[in-house]
Amino acid sequence: MINHRINTYMEYTMYDTLLQLPLFQGMSKAEFSEVIEKVKFHFHKFGDREVLFAQGATCDKLVFLLRGRLAAETVAPCGTFSFEELVEWPAIVEPHSLFGKRPCYKATYTAQGEVALLTIDKQYIYSVLDKYEVFRMNFFNLLSNKAEQLYESIWSIDAQELEGRLIHFIRSLCNTRRGTKVLRVKMEELANLLDDTRLNVSNVLNKWQEEGLVEMRRKEFVFHDVGSLRAL
Repeated sequence: MINHRINTYMEYTMYDTLLQLPLFQGMSKAEFSEVIEKVKFHFHKFGDREVLFAQGATCDKLVFLLRGRLAAETVAPCGTFSFEELVEWPAIVEPHSLFGKRPCYKATYTAQGEVALLTIDKQYIYSVLDKYEVFRMNFFNLLSNKAEQLYESIWSIDAQELEGRLIHFIRSLCNTRRGTKVLRVKMEELANLLDDTRLNVSNVLNKWQEEGLVEMRRKEFVFHDVGSLRAL
């Protein structure tokens, strides 16, 4: 009797937790109970500054952030700059990287404080989870939203002044408009990327710093509210 109560409590606790995650929202209790019976859930804890996944490592599981936050840093293929943003819970880590020609992580994920993860092996997407329409539609919506974001990023650029090009460059690197973003690059390299002079780029960034839009550090530019750049 006691074990039954414990199992029931754990089931409902897990149900409430999973309901906060993008792929399980809308799933009924009956469907959830079936999922628990058929799918193996793996829980992990990480300490501050631990690296969870490295850029380029194979992505072979669904990864859900249950508690805490991650710093996701992507280094450009050319190696001249990198871009970091925070991933806040509840979130799913790179579901779009599970499939395709190169199923690997596009960023390195580092714990910011204590972090709790739930992972599900990729095989269960085919064998179990694909049978549930709610899960399937949620997964398709995630992939579609990512595709739409990339499409808008490509086609939103036009013949802009330097300030507009810089805004487009920063926003095109973002996976989300929320949270702090850190662009790590030398001023000279940034000017080359924008096809302009170092002086002009420096003038724009110094203007933004005076307006509280960016915090300039040595080889780093910190944006605490990328959404505010839209107003420019």
